[in-house]
Amino acid sequence: MKLTAGEIAEFLSGTLHGDRSTSVDDVCSLSRSREGKISFLSDRRNVKELEGAAASIVLIPEQCDISGLTSEIKSFIEVQDPSAAIFELLARFRKHHDYHVSGIEPTAVIDESATLGEGVSVGAHARIAAGCKIGDNCEIHGGVSLAPGVVLGNNVIVHPNAVIYGGCQIGDRVIIHAGAVIGADGFGYRFSQGAYQKIQHYGIVVIEDDVEIGACTTIDRGMIDNTVIRRGTKIDNQVMIGHNCDIGPNNILVSQVGLAGSVTTGENCRFGGHVGIADHINVGKNSSLLAKTGVFRDIEDDSILGGIPAMPLDEQKRIWMSQIKLPDLRQTVRKLQKQVTAMEKQIAGEQNQKEAA
Repeated sequence: MKLTAGEIAEFLSGTLHGDRSTSVDDVCSLSRSREGKISFLSDRRNVKELEGAAASIVLIPEQCDISGLTSEIKSFIEVQDPSAAIFELLARFRKHHDYHVSGIEPTAVIDESATLGEGVSVGAHARIAAGCKIGDNCEIHGGVSLAPGVVLGNNVIVHPNAVIYGGCQIGDRVIIHAGAVIGADGFGYRFSQGAYQKIQHYGIVVIEDDVEIGACTTIDRGMIDNTVIRRGTKIDNQVMIGHNCDIGPNNILVSQVGLAGSVTTGENCRFGGHVGIADHINVGKNSSLLAKTGVFRDIEDDSILGGIPAMPLDEQKRIWMSQIKLPDLRQTVRKLQKQVTAMEKQIAGEQNQKEAA
């Protein structure tokens, strides 16, 4: 499909600068731009990046000064938010590769006591156990296993081979990606009589509305109280959330984050990749943890931390800069050691001469 600059400007309610008839057939990033494609500049302060661009059309932010620009770009379209606008265009140029289940496959195993709402689809070899309650318009893909008593709200999508253990409750519009495991027992044992004795876990996992859970992520059930993932939180692939955690609304957890048991977080927290948090820690609202941060004590609201152990970002930056200088510092110390050794020899020699005299 091809669209002209004029058609795109009208579709996005943008202001066109340049050739109205310029046509494109796809979207590309600015760093890989080429003729016949449309790209975008998200920040007007980076206008110099357009000089090497080869795209035929570029979306630019409002009040972006392109008057002194030298480039091969034929048309510019000024819009309020180029990053958002480019995603609107993607749907016009490309087909999304998502796969939807339709109807109920004959090989699906659905217990007669389970209740299914209207418009539910169940894929091949999926299993829905006794007492499950499935809301309207849910998609349960092939190989999914729902243990007894699982509750799904409306418009839930469970991708292939995900497992939801017994009694767990999932809210509306939740997306659970392939291979995720919700509600396995937490890692709880007591050392008694020379061996580890398993502690039974009687809580469940409660996932509130509009949560998305990445592929191969695991969320353990609570020991006594429930493990809770609150509304709007987005969890990446391969994240581990331990038993009795309570994750606040609108959190972001990037891949390989690991939370030990009973961690609590406020709203709007952000966790970079490979963050690790010890048990019974509270992370205050609006806090950000940089990738690979290790947290061993409670975090106040609105904190930005990094490093192991976690420190305020400005302090951690000074540590990182000092580490960069360590090789030079090592050489300086070795020179000083040689100078001190030479001075000690000199002093010892002078002392010997005085004693001899």
